[in-house]
Amino acid sequence: MKDWHKNFFKLWQKVQFDVYTPEQDKEQTDFICKALKLKKEMSVLDVPCGFGRIAFLLAQKGMNATGIEFNKHVLDFAKQNALDNSLKINYVEGDMRNFSYRNKFDAVICWFGSFGYFSDEENEKFIKASAKSLKKGGRFLMDTHTLETIIPIFQPLSKNRYGKTPFKEERYLNLETSRIDVKWTLGKESQSSSIRLYGYKELRDLLSKNGFGKFKAYGSIEGEKFEFGSRRLILVCEKL
Repeated sequence: MKDWHKNFFKLWQKVQFDVYTPEQDKEQTDFICKALKLKKEMSVLDVPCGFGRIAFLLAQKGMNATGIEFNKHVLDFAKQNALDNSLKINYVEGDMRNFSYRNKFDAVICWFGSFGYFSDEENEKFIKASAKSLKKGGRFLMDTHTLETIIPIFQPLSKNRYGKTPFKEERYLNLETSRIDVKWTLGKESQSSSIRLYGYKELRDLLSKNGFGKFKAYGSIEGEKFEFGSRRLILVCEKL
């Protein structure tokens, strides 16, 4: 399942496009701005940016936003949305493992569980690229699931409906490789994903190895402390 991400998002975008309401998007963006201490005119990189919902709101708040996304269809939507609303956002079609800015951004954001798609070596490429892209003292924010968030709630199967169409998720958690393999079925369409789940300490050590420090961990956008059983890990750190 090495290159699952190349085709997976054709189905994903059908069921995840409106997963959050505009009010929830605003709450998340407000938290991001507070956690990263963002101010107008600061330069922020959102990668991968998806439909651009976070980059869009950051630009509305006066930030200089850049978004990187490999899915052209999704990126075209983000570009058109910015154009329709007279917002200047630098959207770039690219791979989160291979962007090459240097000392350019005040902050880098990786939001909505977008880390862990690849091998350990390729996942670290994203961390290295993020560190290289940040100015000294710039802040990095990652929103992700970890072993501590998934194990307490793990279910091998869940069923739902998307509109009138049956939707099913089948999950397999491999504790030897720390990967969760998921098969999504929407009607007659099926696609699979494989995500590397890091433990909190393992992820923090990986970031430390690549020049980050001054860590702060949240378990929600309400600012709760991260702990075993938290809904998510939102990890904020600084380029030293």
